Amino acid sequence: MILTLLLTASLLAQTPSSTGSAIRDAVKEQVAAIKTAVAKRAFVGTISAKADATITVTNLKNESKTAVITGDTVIRLTGGKDGTFADLKVGDFVIAMGDVDSQGTLTTKRLLVIAKPTADKRRALTGRVTDTSSSSLTIETLKKEIITIKVTSDTTITNKNKLSETKVGSRIVAVGLPTLAESTFTAKLLHLIPSATPTTQ
Repeated sequence: MILTLLLTASLLAQTPSSTGSAIRDAVKEQVAAIKTAVAKRAFVGTISAKADATITVTNLKNESKTAVITGDTVIRLTGGKDGTFADLKVGDFVIAMGDVDSQGTLTTKRLLVIAKPTADKRRALTGRVTDTSSSSLTIETLKKEIITIKVTSDTTITNKNKLSETKVGSRIVAVGLPTLAESTFTAKLLHLIPSATPTTQ
């Protein structure tokens, strides 16, 4: 993006005023997009605190994250029932999805309450799908790791999508167990993050 802006600045000095005006407008749009862009992410873990319209989610790495719940947040309780902020309890295991600001606070668009993993070895992965098959997905994680996620008859797909409907470029959250091969992961839970324009974080 910086290179684009530098090239654009160079063009501004070399083009007629009418064209330059159009380029300036494009630069303004790019700068505005950078300033307003937020990272789309998911927090996965246990609610460790609750106050007013916020919850603290402690993830599987024992990191504490703050998530804001608004009137527009869609909450799904265990079993798929609709819920409210009042239904959320300390100790609930959740997947909170939305936009993260520069302070690391998530404005939650969708929150799922799910069964808490019983094994400490379980992990949560977020990433973008790079390949699919009839029984697995390959994703690129936020850390640029390439992981193969195995989907079995025991895998719960929370938003009722079929594995065959998951496309390359989709962003997903998976909770499950790594195998002996660290690049392979058996999913116990799989959630497709709705997004008009999926992006890799």
